Amino acid sequence: MKHVARVCLTALVLLTSSSSYGAGKTIAWENGAQCEFETRFDPAKYDEEKLKNTIDVIFVDGFYKQPGLITALNGPDGHLRSNTAEYQQACELTKERAANLPVIDLPGIEEFRKLRLEELEDTCRFETLESRAASGDPAALREYTPSAAQCSPFIDALEGKSDIRAVWRDMINSQCRTNAQPEACRADFFAAEKRPNPEERIKLDVLDFGWVHCSVPYLMTSDLRKGESMRVALEKSFRRRFKVKAHPCSD
Repeated sequence: MKHVARVCLTALVLLTSSSSYGAGKTIAWENGAQCEFETRFDPAKYDEEKLKNTIDVIFVDGFYKQPGLITALNGPDGHLRSNTAEYQQACELTKERAANLPVIDLPGIEEFRKLRLEELEDTCRFETLESRAASGDPAALREYTPSAAQCSPFIDALEGKSDIRAVWRDMINSQCRTNAQPEACRADFFAAEKRPNPEERIKLDVLDFGWVHCSVPYLMTSDLRKGESMRVALEKSFRRRFKVKAHPCSD
């Protein structure tokens, strides 16, 4: 996800090959710190595809990777736009894959799938509304009811019900106050007034740095403790069933 608060599990890369030796087979994977792990399994007992998927779920992406939303100006002096249709399609495909992903039967894995699908639905809805706002329908932001009241000043500004430049300046001053270089931070934002099509740049700032930052704490993924607790329990269950061997990490 493009927003900082939307944090997922630490990324790992599942190695594509598995070697066979003896009566079993081996699956290996690598984490973001370039630490390698492997486990052996009996292909007569466990389907290899399901096992790979299960490793991916527990150690990599928790059933899916969030589709990417794009909100930007279509050129230096262009208008604010977004990839609404493509994003919605990607969300639907991601939901379908996550809902039907075959995994081995570990205690709690279906409850974890249910939680992750609820988080996906919430984030896709949130970002679709953001996308609609970027494409010219700022009133859509009010449909995200968890943050509608708290973040309405940004929606009012985007709808033209209040002075958007005043809201923008207040937003910049507030955000840059805690920056290590507050003056440079403000100057970087305020430079938009001297660039082509400043109105569209200001809308983008109010949407991304105003409404989004205000609303992110209301997303289901703003609190990862429940999901992480479920994932840790699944990892423990996995390690009880399969012996996981860790190799020395690369420098």
